[in-house]
Amino acid sequence: MWVPELPFQLACGRDGGLRDRPLAFLSPDTPRSPTLWFVNRLGRAEGLAAGMPMDRAIGAAPGLRVLDPSPQVWWEAQADLSDFLQHWTPQGQLGRLGEALVELQGTQRLFGPPADTAERMRRELAARNGWDSHGGLSLSATAAQLAAHAEHHLELVAEGAEAAFLAPQPLRRLPDLAPRLQDRFHRLGLRAFGDLQPVPLSVLVELTNPKLAPDLRARVRGEDRPRLPLLTERPGHARHGWRLQPPRLPEEVALATRCLDWLWSDPRHPRTLTLHWWDVDGEPHTWRASPEDLTVPPLVLARRLQQAFLAGATRRLLVREVELRLAWGLGRERALFEDPRNAKLERLEPALARLRRRFPDRAVLPGWMAPGA
Repeated sequence: MWVPELPFQLACGRDGGLRDRPLAFLSPDTPRSPTLWFVNRLGRAEGLAAGMPMDRAIGAAPGLRVLDPSPQVWWEAQADLSDFLQHWTPQGQLGRLGEALVELQGTQRLFGPPADTAERMRRELAARNGWDSHGGLSLSATAAQLAAHAEHHLELVAEGAEAAFLAPQPLRRLPDLAPRLQDRFHRLGLRAFGDLQPVPLSVLVELTNPKLAPDLRARVRGEDRPRLPLLTERPGHARHGWRLQPPRLPEEVALATRCLDWLWSDPRHPRTLTLHWWDVDGEPHTWRASPEDLTVPPLVLARRLQQAFLAGATRRLLVREVELRLAWGLGRERALFEDPRNAKLERLEPALARLRRRFPDRAVLPGWMAPGA
């Protein structure tokens, strides 16, 4: 599912006079020399583009309206889209702003055939939020994503036709393909999906690397069938995301302060903690806290997490997104059918939470987790 130009749709929803005219958001990066950040399709049709100086853009398109950016409103809209999707399927993954990949197989008994379900979702989103959306339906995640961008209300890609549908698509439309790989393929004359589809895996490994090649080959052939995560978190788990607009250098990311807010938002003891971050090239990075890190006070853990982030962000690239994943509990996974003898342990958690709020700079742990116990 794709809601095209979601920030502009939100702006037009607040002010109906913005409809059917060129729009652009002001870049937050250049306050002294204002430039455009996002430009809608009507603006692009008049020759406007991101990065263009604002005075030049107004001269080229006299009807242009330049808006102040509101990233927080956009991320709240993305969260609202996630809540909407959870009514239709438990599995899905949010992508770029206004874009989501959902699993409709297995929902037939509730909502009927997947094509009918997708059309109902599109209509209900328009009735509920006033958002115009497009859909792409395919067994391949890549084919579904590109089909949604075909500007049709619902584009269907039949099983077995994924490779033929993808073949004429330019490689620059491949989601999350690093710019350096795009340039390399372009120099070699590989400019469309069809050019890359017959390339043997052994050759693709030489062009990219052994880890990326199998996944890239499956995507360009329409053979990717990813197992999508749950749209909702499991009980006892939490996920905190932070999109950096504009992207920043690693030392400019105040991760320790943000992490402390996340840890204090739920006073339970963290069982596991994993930090993920992505740079502007789309490269993922991961750091996991050790059991020793999880026994220290939140103030100390936040500083350690910041130090690990700076030590791992060795590439001089801007950071685009940060995500912290937490599992809560008394150092153990909670079972679906809990042993009655563990009821006493569960009653300890509220008492420990009150103590952690009272003594934020100290490690408050149950006796069996203390050092030397």
